[in-house]
Amino acid sequence: MPVSPHLSLVVPVFDGAGYIEPNLREIAATLERGLEGRPFEVIVVSDGARDRTHEIARRVDHPAVRVFHYPINQGKGFAIALGSAQAEGRLVGWLDADLDIHPEAIVRMVKLFEAEDVDVVVGSKRHRESQVDYPRIRRIYSWGFQTLIRMLFRFNVRDTQVGAKVFRKDVLDTVVPLLLIKRYAFDVEVLAVAAGFGFDRVREVPVELGYRFSGTSINKRAVWLMLQDTLAIAYRIHFRHWYVRRWAALHRQRLMDDAPVEGRVPLPTPMELEPPAERIG
Repeated sequence: MPVSPHLSLVVPVFDGAGYIEPNLREIAATLERGLEGRPFEVIVVSDGARDRTHEIARRVDHPAVRVFHYPINQGKGFAIALGSAQAEGRLVGWLDADLDIHPEAIVRMVKLFEAEDVDVVVGSKRHRESQVDYPRIRRIYSWGFQTLIRMLFRFNVRDTQVGAKVFRKDVLDTVVPLLLIKRYAFDVEVLAVAAGFGFDRVREVPVELGYRFSGTSINKRAVWLMLQDTLAIAYRIHFRHWYVRRWAALHRQRLMDDAPVEGRVPLPTPMELEPPAERIG
């Protein structure tokens, strides 16, 4: 019987043909050393890449690497959700494919789960031991955004946006089916909704951030869309209690689906499960 992986690492990528092969080899080698023989899997999700990213990724002849591709770009959040749904590990994380954050950070996160009883471990540029090198304008955007996050939500995280995180699988199994954001504020939505369901034991680890300008650039439109998405998440949590209601509806539907056909007592029709009218990213 195959052994279930200890860690499933989702690697979302868009137009990464120029770096995906060596970076996947680096990820696999780092996890082999750092996890000390414990099984892992690397789930590559090509998010509508227009180049040959998925074909090149499949050149990596490693039994732990799996590659998924779909033709239309849906956003990083969508890619992570798809990869998480394929994950079989007890821990599930994600890491940006450009390796602005080295995969050694993932190893440190996994070890923290062994040392403490935690739900989530995230990389943080604001950790006192972090070494970061990125443009001043991004520092300003980051400071302002994280200040807003502390005002809007009830989870103690100083930096939500680093592209390296690890969760207990049951956390993501609970939270991911409820999520709406597919692009700019996906990380915020995951952490905020998880905290709302009691998964608020979050730890931060230091990162070394070598900014290579290989990811999506930050511009005024991106900042506005992230702000819009973040405010929409806060509205759904604090005013509509939408995530709790959606979870209740899904749970009720599962109970109906699992109930014996004979003698089944009809339940009220579940609430409409379509997203609310606001823009969802």
